[in-house]
Amino acid sequence: MSLRFLFVVHVLLLVQVNSFAKEGTAGPTMPPNQPMPIQTKASQEERNVRIQLMKALDAELQARTAERNAPPAAPLAKAAFEAPPGSMQYKGLLGDYWGGVYGTIIAAITSLLVLITWRTTRKNDNKTKTYQVFTEMLRTHEEIVTSMRIGDAVGREAIALLLSEFSFIYKATQSHVPEYDVWSMHDRVDIAYTYMYYGPQLQTQRVLSGYNPALLKLIGDAVSAKQQRNARSIGARHRQRLFKGHQNRISHYFRNLFAAYKFIDSSDLSEPEKKDLGKVLRAKLSNYEQALLLLNVMSNLGKPWITAGLLNFYEPIKNVPRNFFSFDEQNFDLKVEFPDIDFEWAPKATPGGRVRWSAKIFSGYKAFFDRV
Repeated sequence: MSLRFLFVVHVLLLVQVNSFAKEGTAGPTMPPNQPMPIQTKASQEERNVRIQLMKALDAELQARTAERNAPPAAPLAKAAFEAPPGSMQYKGLLGDYWGGVYGTIIAAITSLLVLITWRTTRKNDNKTKTYQVFTEMLRTHEEIVTSMRIGDAVGREAIALLLSEFSFIYKATQSHVPEYDVWSMHDRVDIAYTYMYYGPQLQTQRVLSGYNPALLKLIGDAVSAKQQRNARSIGARHRQRLFKGHQNRISHYFRNLFAAYKFIDSSDLSEPEKKDLGKVLRAKLSNYEQALLLLNVMSNLGKPWITAGLLNFYEPIKNVPRNFFSFDEQNFDLKVEFPDIDFEWAPKATPGGRVRWSAKIFSGYKAFFDRV
């Protein structure tokens, strides 16, 4: 439309210049008193051309003003409206329209699939790294157990000696302080395990500062006397290291075991996958190791296992036999002390499908809130 407007203006200017030129080349003007000659046919045609050009210019100006004030229309919709249906132009514009719509949808779906693929790949990579680290921690655990030595006892035999030492100290608390209203069963487990862990040292007295120091001195003297008897014994080299404290042997063991369960719990794996890894780690623990862990949890030294929610969720002491401990058969019962642990020897209820399904949901929520 701009070119058409410029063309009309150009023609109008040419006509105006031609008119001026004719007036300049005309003869002398007529006296003012003489009447004007009648216009020739050529001048009349020239005037008509001017009028037509002015009309065309005015129409062009009105069209441009109307176009400027009209609301903008979609070029594709306008072009499609102007194109006759069935023509190639109409089909091409319609194809461009649908191509833009479906192309945008396909591009969005493709981006979403790329995002899902990236997240899946990243999740698989993290899972692979988790399994690699977990495998290394299992290897470290086995190396720690193999390197554990007390005299001639190596590995899990050394852990059995630790349990026998704990049993002796617990019975010493019964013989020197028989009243259970002074020391409860839990107090005696805490005292016996702490003496087994640190030995008869000043550090033990500081850890057990909440108990009667005079009564603790009786237990410490009994432990020291037992240690001296073992040192004088002949032919029992593996017992000479008993009752001296085993912090340097089992501290690394429990630290790595706790870190392994904590690593599983803090990983990005799903709940079933975490439990499966917990079962694999528990399968590496013998009955003696699980029993030692149980005593550790009952003492003040093993409270993080409960506060972190690892004990009830992963159940690392599930395989301890019911009659494994004999240090206090009248007051100690595994199911009473750990009611949330599903021991393998405990009777399993076999309700119907609907009840079993609801019980599973309830146990899942219970495990979640226990961890929280």
